[in-house]
Amino acid sequence: MAFQIKKAKREKIYVKVALMSPSGGGKTYSALRLATGMANEIEKQTGTRPKILLGNTEAKRGYYYADEFDYDIVDIDAPHNPEKYVEFVNFAVSEGYGILIIDSSSHEWEGKGGCLELQQQAGGTYQAWAKVTPRHNKFIEAIADSPIHIIATMRGKDQYEVEKDEKGKTSVKKLGVGAKQRDGFEYEFTCTLLIDQKTHMAETQKDNTHIFENETATLLNETYGEKIMQWANSGEGYTPVVRKDDEDTATTDNIAEIKKEIVATCGALGGTKNEELMTTLKAFVPSGNPNAIKSIDDARKCLEKIQGIKAVQA
Repeated sequence: MAFQIKKAKREKIYVKVALMSPSGGGKTYSALRLATGMANEIEKQTGTRPKILLGNTEAKRGYYYADEFDYDIVDIDAPHNPEKYVEFVNFAVSEGYGILIIDSSSHEWEGKGGCLELQQQAGGTYQAWAKVTPRHNKFIEAIADSPIHIIATMRGKDQYEVEKDEKGKTSVKKLGVGAKQRDGFEYEFTCTLLIDQKTHMAETQKDNTHIFENETATLLNETYGEKIMQWANSGEGYTPVVRKDDEDTATTDNIAEIKKEIVATCGALGGTKNEELMTTLKAFVPSGNPNAIKSIDDARKCLEKIQGIKAVQA
């Protein structure tokens, strides 16, 4: 193998920020404050204000702050399979958004139709992860490689501890221990911050920007969003990330496994007796027979659709 040596130089960066917190910690609000500060700084540097898009998985929570911040919103409903989130990231880029908030990315892992459920549907064994992990990795790659600034929130793994104040009064404190996502997911980001549920102050878990590393606790606000963008845009130019699309190397076995999931889900929905199911199947294959689907992309989209039917009819 030939190795090419070149002088390292700092390029501009599309930052990826992760915010973790137990429920009630203020993940959505903190994300919107950071995103607004990032937009402020981009407008100051370029004269053009970028649009902010929020992907909402948390019922109506994404709408709570519409009177405080300027952003667009897309509701992301079940099934929460990885392909839906990859498609959403690509959609935000194609629609010209400059900043994307995924609130929350935990659904891709533990939500209805997410990776944990997909693993169970694939047999629930350790070997079943061989089918699910590549799909999850595509989501990680979509975040890392996309030419857009992304803030992804994650639910914290709730843990409680009993503490006493100076007067000896006992109280229960909710802690956030890691994220409800695959282990190590939080380290795929430029900086990762853990927000305390009670104080709403953030502590650094990882920080490539060096903005937060010397601070013990930080109340995230627009100023920090501005600082992040000052750091991100301090380089020269940007080189797009290019990966080999392994979708072209998908084998017949991959398609067969997805078809098995489709057939199993159809059985659970009543098969030909379910009119909505049959209408959906015939949109992909006129015969209504899932085994006749030829494209792996169509197979995945079909599975997503009928899993959505299952989620509604369950």
